[in-house]
Amino acid sequence: MGQLKTEPLGLEGMRVITPFFQEDLRGSFCKVFRRELFSELGAAEEFSEMFFTRSQRSVLRGLHFQWSRPQWKIVTVLEGEIFDVGVDLRRDSPAYGQWRGISLSAENKKVLYLPAGFAHGFLVRSEQALVAYLCGGDYDPAADGGIRWDDPAIGVAWPFRPGECPVLSPKDAALPTLAEYEERRRRG
Repeated sequence: MGQLKTEPLGLEGMRVITPFFQEDLRGSFCKVFRRELFSELGAAEEFSEMFFTRSQRSVLRGLHFQWSRPQWKIVTVLEGEIFDVGVDLRRDSPAYGQWRGISLSAENKKVLYLPAGFAHGFLVRSEQALVAYLCGGDYDPAADGGIRWDDPAIGVAWPFRPGECPVLSPKDAALPTLAEYEERRRRG
């Protein structure tokens, strides 16, 4: 059966995957995951969680991460469109604090792979979006963290429409900047 294709997204380990897609009179078939490929990319352990989010236009989720038990993520969109962002938070990375983003949609069928150590977030660009995630590593509520979506030091260029304001959860609206987060961690 057809192969998945990968291309780098400009930050070490972060990849865009073009799935195998086939359509005929019965409908369509799409393969987005193959264990061997993701093992080659660094997702050596099996995925431990899968979940879905359904969100309305302008919802911005993130930027989320686990600081002591980082998880890798595979993200795809089943309905609608999002602008998906990864921020490199690996302390030993020369790209620390840099971001990359890509449009993921049910139409383009692209998949995003984020290695462990990246913060993740997205902005819904369609009326609504259904997003699926596979995560490697167990979720640890004590290690749950995040940084502000609009941290000027990171400078994510979110593709807002004219006059559009993000819809944030209270938790996401109160997240610190990366510098504030690092200061809190230093203080213990």
